[in-house]
Amino acid sequence: MLAGCYGYGSGDDVVLTDPPPASYQAVVMDRGEFEAAVHMMPVQPITKAGKIYIKDNFLFINDVNKGFHVFNYTDPLNPMPLGFLNIPGATDLAMSDNVMYVNQATDLVTMQFQDVGNTVIVTKRNKDVFPVLLSPNGTVGQVADNEVVIGWDEI
Repeated sequence: MLAGCYGYGSGDDVVLTDPPPASYQAVVMDRGEFEAAVHMMPVQPITKAGKIYIKDNFLFINDVNKGFHVFNYTDPLNPMPLGFLNIPGATDLAMSDNVMYVNQATDLVTMQFQDVGNTVIVTKRNKDVFPVLLSPNGTVGQVADNEVVIGWDEI
């Protein structure tokens, strides 16, 4: 037995088209401001949660392309917010002892996390280690040599 649908006449024909592609505008920072932007800030709400990292008594939750929310994780049932580590363009983190390795857009930033006072000290920056951040539809932003793409806004 053969079952199916067959359109009778041109009035029943439906033409399906793809929606128009979204347009995006690069969010850029001057390289000097970009490098100087790494610092601890007061607690902030999470806007777009990314990867989660737990190290000893600390919980780090990425806020995609903005930085990391830092929590005291001594009591996993009741994590206490400590602050926000501002790192524009950051999406990932790794730690060894108290050394943090963070991708900041195109750079690999190495820093010391000081749990006393919840501060960070940038100890090394390897520039242009990672590829330029592409838009969600795969385009590359056109920026000046002294600028860095840290995200994309839909327009």
